[in-house]
Amino acid sequence: MARRAAALAAVLCALAPPALAEAPLVLSPVAERVERGLICNPPPAGRRAAPDTIAGWVHVPDEPVRLIHHGTTAPAQLGMGFGVEFTLAGDGALAVRYTVTHPPMASDAMTEQAWDAFALAGQREAIFFQFDTEDELLPGRWTFTATVDGETAFSAGFDVVAPETVPHLTALCRGTGLLSLVRP
Repeated sequence: MARRAAALAAVLCALAPPALAEAPLVLSPVAERVERGLICNPPPAGRRAAPDTIAGWVHVPDEPVRLIHHGTTAPAQLGMGFGVEFTLAGDGALAVRYTVTHPPMASDAMTEQAWDAFALAGQREAIFFQFDTEDELLPGRWTFTATVDGETAFSAGFDVVAPETVPHLTALCRGTGLLSLVRP
């Protein structure tokens, strides 16, 4: 009986998906607070030019975005948003370069999209991405990086996975609007 139980346990372990290593998080003293998770948020208030992105622009939300689930795993599902809420140290408005690194995307196999914005020191800010098109549904490691005056404030990793592997996450934003990329 003990051998059967051991054999059954071995088979179940062999069938289980491999455990992912925790997605990396690198912080500098410039980052006072960083939280990662999934996002559902209000409709956009407009668009802002972002020539170093595939679309050439990023959404500007009409309200601050909020994490609705904390974690580093996001389903590759249309309408799902994921990203980072953060607070930067310093004074006043800080010029920030945001970069999202991801598996090769679009016909030119782009792996990085970036744009410039301002963040208010001491205030909650957000950077995020939403899957708007089929070609964005790329499982793998995604990373959000914020750079201030040439110094990396934070680099926050996510694992994007097939939706069927995380059914508890796929319905979190049903019936709400999601938004892409960044709040000004």
